[in-house]
Amino acid sequence: MTKIKYAIIGNGFRAQAFLRIGLTLTDQFEVTSVLFRNKEKAAEFTKQSSVPASLTIEDCLATNPDFVVIAIGRNANFEMIKRLVPYGIPMLVETPPAMNRKDLLSLWDICAKQEVKIQIAEQYFLHPLYQAKLKVLEKGILGEVHNLSISWAHDYHGVSLLRKLLGVGFENAQICGKNFQFPVTVTDSRYGIMTDGEVTMADRARYTIEFESGKVAFYDFSSDVQYRSKIRARHLTIQGVRGEMDDETVRCLTDDNQPLVQTFQITQDINTLSTYSINLGGECYDTNPFASKRLTDDEISISRCLMGMKDYLLTGKSFYSLADGCQDNYFFLLMQEALLQPNIPVGSKTQPWSV
Repeated sequence: MTKIKYAIIGNGFRAQAFLRIGLTLTDQFEVTSVLFRNKEKAAEFTKQSSVPASLTIEDCLATNPDFVVIAIGRNANFEMIKRLVPYGIPMLVETPPAMNRKDLLSLWDICAKQEVKIQIAEQYFLHPLYQAKLKVLEKGILGEVHNLSISWAHDYHGVSLLRKLLGVGFENAQICGKNFQFPVTVTDSRYGIMTDGEVTMADRARYTIEFESGKVAFYDFSSDVQYRSKIRARHLTIQGVRGEMDDETVRCLTDDNQPLVQTFQITQDINTLSTYSINLGGECYDTNPFASKRLTDDEISISRCLMGMKDYLLTGKSFYSLADGCQDNYFFLLMQEALLQPNIPVGSKTQPWSV
């Protein structure tokens, strides 16, 4: 088994996840260094970890990683990628690769000219349940899929999911949007459950995205509360010519056109609540490849990013390209524009990365 080495640039929450997984999947990976900007934090890390801490890019790359993970916060990705290009080191970059259209175009031009080996650590479609749903769609159980309603993930993550689920690739689209505000009781937070009954006004953005092929995505998300709420759920409904997937319920037709209703059966590790396997109608559509490691579902998806990067280095097969990452954020930027002119369409145009 080929072991791949990587260094981590950053030491925040996401960087810690890549470190934790690297130290868990020791048969697959070796973490060679973690790059810090702060000497005190680096010294404290050195006391607690067997992984070396670095304070400069040169010191970090001197540990001979096969690639680097850039996990420093989305506002800094663009500049860090540009700094690393001259070193010729392959990169796995947290989303998004750049924050505005000008920088996306500049980054694409730089990376294309220098033939940079780069992949984007987009993890949402790699979550166990979404892997199962994508495989159900690939099997054609719903027939040709033509529309979906998604209220599951924010911004470019939501765009990534809807593009994957509809299979629209880099199609252009017309986007209409409007933002609403509604009162909601705060029930959860980064710091734990909230029970004081505080009521806050939460944004709720709704979009209609009509692709050139005629496929349509209805996007609806309240990023203020939807990730952390005991009274707001997340939803996904996908409709095809022969069926519908509504969250974990699948309604479809048999070969002789008889109606059939099935539910995803999810087996979880009783200790970590991480997904072990997902079945539908007696067939397994996803199995945890790291079951013995007791990873959470988020960690499973990040691990799949790392495995995708490993395969990319060994075979050249992309798992989530810079082009995909650029397209996701380009669409999200257009969605923000659409909110400024409610119900007036904003159209996408073919970009250099989608040619």
